[in-house]
Amino acid sequence: MDISELRARADALFDWTRAQRRALHRIPETGFREFKTQAHITGVLDELGIPYTTERTWVIGEIEGAGRGPNVALRADIDALPIVEPQGCPFRSEHEGWMHACGHDVHTSVLLGAAKLLNGLRDELPGNVRLLFQPAEETYGGALPMVQAGALNGIDAVYGLHVQPYMTVGTIDTRYGCLNASTDEIDVTVHGRSAHAARPDEGVDALTCAAQMLTALQTLISRETSPLKSAVLTFGLIEGGEARNVICDRVTMKGTLRTADPALRARLKARVPEVCRGLAQAMGAQADVNIITGYSPLVNHDAEVDRVFRLGGALLGKEHCELREAPSMGGEDFGYFIEDVPGAFWHLGCSEKLPAPSLHSKDLVIDERCIPIGVAMQCALVLDRMGALEG
Repeated sequence: MDISELRARADALFDWTRAQRRALHRIPETGFREFKTQAHITGVLDELGIPYTTERTWVIGEIEGAGRGPNVALRADIDALPIVEPQGCPFRSEHEGWMHACGHDVHTSVLLGAAKLLNGLRDELPGNVRLLFQPAEETYGGALPMVQAGALNGIDAVYGLHVQPYMTVGTIDTRYGCLNASTDEIDVTVHGRSAHAARPDEGVDALTCAAQMLTALQTLISRETSPLKSAVLTFGLIEGGEARNVICDRVTMKGTLRTADPALRARLKARVPEVCRGLAQAMGAQADVNIITGYSPLVNHDAEVDRVFRLGGALLGKEHCELREAPSMGGEDFGYFIEDVPGAFWHLGCSEKLPAPSLHSKDLVIDERCIPIGVAMQCALVLDRMGALEG
């Protein structure tokens, strides 16, 4: 089969895949509570005659080909966000306060479409296709526990996608190397000593100390990190103080550290506590620092990025396949799937026109014409990796 026939078959499934997307859009659910979503997925796989296993709220389907390899996996994340969806959408969320505002309903419908298309070709497939429906990408991270449970055992390559509203339908992008940054959380508690505001010398001002910390920590990026490397250190929450005339004795700060380089990540995770504790000691205070390890960086494999661009060029035209210049500092736990297995993650344009509302916006509107493109691309990646795509 060549890529034009593959595109035609994906287009022919459009009404079906669009119906899947709209059904999923109505039932958004949070991480590891995607019970209705899981039931919808397994119901579709039952109809298609595709065997599957479940654990927690993930689903792993298996399409058995006629040959003995290579075996290829496709992944879709299935969870949603705690966002109130505006009125007006004819298939609006039925779970008030939750919305598929990151496009995971599209990802899941694309994977269901790819499952339907590839299952129809199973007698021609040289290897098996594994379907990874992953929960909790937005919250706890469902990818790592799936990998630890053996989701990639026997797999030779794995591919994933994400819709992006900064591109119009018919356009894709990705990049070599790091595509998404690591995401670590930082909690700092500064302990001082309370006193009357009129007698500051009798206390230790935790607020002043925290303010100095915020400034000093930013020099880790501006003065200790090469401007050629990507890193972000942001504190988005600070709490402390009881009254305007009382020296504050306790401040808490919460932030996020994001890097695109593992060595830089390790160095900054070591330096943040050093700066906080050293500065607190210098000011007569104490600092407790807790760093919560988040997602690892998503690092694409060069040969698989080559495959994405080659197949994307054949499907859409090379002028519609863009090389992303810099990594996103947003997190994406697909990186766990390709730490030890070759693979690539790519972005699918989903807007009718630009500018468009961003991901995680209540105003996000998906142009559903992107769905068959996603289906065709994911199927092309599978067949090409198996050596079963002509041209």
